[in-house]
Amino acid sequence: MVVIISLSRYWRLASPWLHGINPRDSLMPKDGDDGFFPTTGNELKPEVMTSTRKYRVRVLVCAPSNSALDEIVLRVLSGGIHDENDRTYTPNIVRIGLKAHHSIKAVSLDELLKKRRASANKSSTDKQSNASAGSHDDSIRAAILDEATIVFSTLSFSGSHIFSKLSRNFDVVIIDEAAQAVEPATLVPLANRCKKVFLVGDPAQLPATVISDIAKNHGYGTSLFERLMQAGYPIKMLKTQYRMHPEIRSFPSREFYDNSLTDGEHVKLNTVRDWHKYRCFGPFSFFDIHEGEEAKPTGSGSWINVEEVNFVLFLYQKLVTLFPKLKSSNELAIISPYSQQVKLFQQRFEETFGVSAEKVVDICTVDGCQGREKDVAIFSCVRASEDRGIGFLEDIRRMNVGITRAKSAVLVVGSASTLRRSEQWNKLVESAEERNCLFKVSKPYTSFLNDENLASMQVKTAELPQAAEQANAVNNGMIDNGTEQFDRVQADDNDYGDGDADMDDGGYDD
Repeated sequence: MVVIISLSRYWRLASPWLHGINPRDSLMPKDGDDGFFPTTGNELKPEVMTSTRKYRVRVLVCAPSNSALDEIVLRVLSGGIHDENDRTYTPNIVRIGLKAHHSIKAVSLDELLKKRRASANKSSTDKQSNASAGSHDDSIRAAILDEATIVFSTLSFSGSHIFSKLSRNFDVVIIDEAAQAVEPATLVPLANRCKKVFLVGDPAQLPATVISDIAKNHGYGTSLFERLMQAGYPIKMLKTQYRMHPEIRSFPSREFYDNSLTDGEHVKLNTVRDWHKYRCFGPFSFFDIHEGEEAKPTGSGSWINVEEVNFVLFLYQKLVTLFPKLKSSNELAIISPYSQQVKLFQQRFEETFGVSAEKVVDICTVDGCQGREKDVAIFSCVRASEDRGIGFLEDIRRMNVGITRAKSAVLVVGSASTLRRSEQWNKLVESAEERNCLFKVSKPYTSFLNDENLASMQVKTAELPQAAEQANAVNNGMIDNGTEQFDRVQADDNDYGDGDADMDDGGYDD
């Protein structure tokens, strides 16, 4: 009895939210003037300092990988942030760490340091020793970070020594893709003694990449987000989606989110495109490459499917020929669960079109593209055999990520007969059949995509061109069109930079 009472007392201390008010809520201030967080009674932007607010809220935004972090920075640069009155503004931001994408280098700490150093050199001709120069650079870095309202860093880089040189700590820490980070990595930015933490993630998508099976079996792959959720901590689920066409949203909502997802205002209008006039380029399509066959390259644990590569390249060529705006890595991605298939795509793309793939299309693994979005996503499933299973493709979280990257169209390429052996993939194939968007493709693939066959697949709907025209008009004013000024971030599947893996587990699957 004593043991039970003792354990109950410790559990109460460890999980107070199960027995009463959340201690986080009990500490919330009545107004924002104490610098805790802007609340009622404080209608100013976080960085504004006036006689009524003498303290500026500072925010640290983190993500597990460089590519995921750069995606957030890019969106802030191109779309700004909404204040309490829903007005858009661009705060003073800095991106700290290695491998900043070229589209956001203007706000990278290294770039800002160069400018500040050049400015200082113009006003001073004194020569410094290497030691004093290094110390001087650290002082400049600290000054730049102190001036920033929002600092962006990968999880591991948030433990850099430069943070110890700041004049004060961060009030708020926001960790994106928190369900995709191992717990020790999540704890690093919390060492900056913040007052409030937001964990943002989706446990229905891929978890952290853990190579060691021993570590995985001992729970190392469980994120802090998941552990808090399992312990009964209050979770706020965001149920309104603003990315995908409703035809893309319908299947994952039903299968992964208990049919709870709803569409934001004007989502359908905003995601209608010109290519939807063809059934095969509609919001959701499945291409059955029944003559394809999986293979495992010598010395590799990953898989390839040459026929899927051939068809996808024909598909890509037809799309960019008919709709040139898709000839950009901002707009279109080719995704596969297997790293060897990704490498084959990249190699064949350059051989076929005479240009490096990274300049015109984003080719990446499912793990590497989590947290990102494209107008069109082509998903190559790879697995195709008469009697084998589908390996880690069976993981429904991998399916969820793969088919939800697209805004206007997701084109799934795979062997229907092979995928039907999986309960979840069978549901996807059946869904395609029910919606009349399952296409059985035979060689030669050029015949399937010739003008005559495409004409036979045109949608006979008079309203579609009008809807597409309205959508294009709306899109011209949308935040996402900031890509005219900034290139959409393109992840490098081997982007380990400062020690932050981009969640590409290499697709090794027996």
